Amino acid sequence: MRPLSFRAFLPLALVLTASLVMAASPARTADDLPVIAHEVNLVFDVPAHQVLVADSLELPAGLDHLRLGPALELADAALAAALSQAEDEDGPYQRLDLAALGLQDGGHLDLRYGATFYESVENTVFSRENVGNEITATISDEGIYLSGMAQWLAWHPDAMATHTVHADTPAGCETVTQGRRTRHEEADGRLLTTWQAVHPADGLNFIASRFVVHEEAVRDGVVSYTFFLEDDARLRATYMERTRAYIAMYEEMIGPYPYAKFATVENWFPTGYGMPSYTLLGGQVLRLPFIPYTSFGHEIAHNWWGNSVFVDAAEGNWCEGLTVYCADYHYKELEGEEQAREYRRNNLKDYAAYVHDPAQDFPLSEFKARHSGASRAVGYGKSMMVFHMVREMIGREAFLSAIQEVARQHLFAKTTWSDFFAAFARASGRDFTAFQEQWLTRKGAPVLWLEDVEFGDDQVQFKLKQGAPPYALDVPVQVATADGVENRLVPVDKMSNACTLKVAGARSLTIDPDYQLFRRLHPGEIEPTLSQVLGVAVPAFVLDNPAPDMAEAARAFARDFCELQEGFAFRTGGQLIQDPDPDQPFAQVVINPGAELLKKLQPEGLVVAGKTVYLAGKRYGLDTHDLVFAVADPVLPGRTALVILCDSPQRLEAMSRRVTHYGKYSWLALPKGQGRVERGNWPVGDSPLMVKR
Repeated sequence: MRPLSFRAFLPLALVLTASLVMAASPARTADDLPVIAHEVNLVFDVPAHQVLVADSLELPAGLDHLRLGPALELADAALAAALSQAEDEDGPYQRLDLAALGLQDGGHLDLRYGATFYESVENTVFSRENVGNEITATISDEGIYLSGMAQWLAWHPDAMATHTVHADTPAGCETVTQGRRTRHEEADGRLLTTWQAVHPADGLNFIASRFVVHEEAVRDGVVSYTFFLEDDARLRATYMERTRAYIAMYEEMIGPYPYAKFATVENWFPTGYGMPSYTLLGGQVLRLPFIPYTSFGHEIAHNWWGNSVFVDAAEGNWCEGLTVYCADYHYKELEGEEQAREYRRNNLKDYAAYVHDPAQDFPLSEFKARHSGASRAVGYGKSMMVFHMVREMIGREAFLSAIQEVARQHLFAKTTWSDFFAAFARASGRDFTAFQEQWLTRKGAPVLWLEDVEFGDDQVQFKLKQGAPPYALDVPVQVATADGVENRLVPVDKMSNACTLKVAGARSLTIDPDYQLFRRLHPGEIEPTLSQVLGVAVPAFVLDNPAPDMAEAARAFARDFCELQEGFAFRTGGQLIQDPDPDQPFAQVVINPGAELLKKLQPEGLVVAGKTVYLAGKRYGLDTHDLVFAVADPVLPGRTALVILCDSPQRLEAMSRRVTHYGKYSWLALPKGQGRVERGNWPVGDSPLMVKR
């Protein structure tokens, strides 16, 4: 390989040594955010794990410094006097003082530097529940991955940036980043690629590997790419079709697609990221049969919410909840009313499971990003329900009109919750001041209960109560009669609300039967589910006299399940734990219990007889399936236990990565070979919010 040289690929106009030239400031976004314009040249030496960067920047006025990652080594010693070491809550960085360079009023800056990045991807974890072991940058034979977290480009926390990226990689090593690809040619054993991202963003991720690349037109001005590590015509066709379908759907729902492309990129280590104009999905996740119809659409929706309509975190991160509403929840609504109802119920179940400790809770105005099951339940689930409650208040037409207005007026601009509530107010003529205050600045959720229900010939009377301080709510109430059901909205704003509904022949009364409100469910409304154990940070593991290889596999399962190398409790001998710390959340995971213990753990509706399992009207064999189920803990009232029946150390060790995807279910029957994971839920008992005559 020839020696790396900036001259081999840089435009002639680019100055190769760090120099300072005053120039006009670049354009600003709609809300006058400062924007840095980068013209970046990258040359990679893959065997050495190195990159050389020549970055020509146009700086706006008003920035006092730029940040660079600690791994970057500037080529020009003349800048050393303006460079200092610094650290904040996000870690160490190098601070380049712009005032010392005479650039506090903006201008032109050329930076030339190199860096070595070689983080191992072997133990990389991308978790739905907790932030796992995620890398920031690596350059290897498998591929090149530079994330914004590595600070490989100069940036400022209060500025956005546009990017033109010229990349020089080994021939066959295809690159992808945000923006439009404007150059793609091979020369002298190298691949020269240019990506132009003209829209502001808060950072840049860059990926390269030996991808098989395909391109198709979505419509005029928009193309779809697949970057797969192996050619797969069937998979490619699925993602191309889904890309066209989702873009068409969201253009109708929200507004024009804001980018020139959308690329589906396969990663060689686990990720699930959505960036401006592309998504980066780990190969295993990419091939799950349900992903193109669920999570993939969520990532495309982020190209409106979060990637082009930016989040102003001053009032909290609204975009995850709105993306869930427009994607995951919307798909269930398209399936039918019952599927949408079950999605809302599962949201409330997640909140009950993951936010069982008040110390885990926080107001939506403080949500920034997901880092645990609890933060997901609030920042995604509660946020989605807030948008749903608004839509129920003002109607679908006014709701869509409002979010379309925000998408138009705040394109490539920072946006707050208040911007949305102002649009909802304009679309509906309603005042959302009190609603916004109680749902964004208060942590927690209302708890409702019934008292003193009396059925008369032509009416039903009751007291609808809630905790302190009370919420102002329009509570859905359903009254069943011999002729059907009547649905009413009952406004409440006190801790005790006396209500009378004129309904002849009422037979039963149910509060919020379709889970239209964000509220804390009563235990009687929730069946045991896997999430109730997943929501416990460090459960205890109980083994029934396992063989040495199974004991070691169980410890590996526990490490993955807890995302910890140590610190979890093990007990062998098949005795359930009856004396946990009463002040700590607790659950136990029972692995391969013997016959005597298993009998204590079988819920109604499950029979295990030898190697045969009778479950939900079907029969499974433990020689063909592994079984996982949640059950009310038989020795600890109010707690949930998880039971695992698996006779293979290899499958047990890998099982934790599978079960975390199924938290809303009560039981899983996992085929030992290829096949569909069967799953279901135990029946729910009578709700304390339903009273029969």
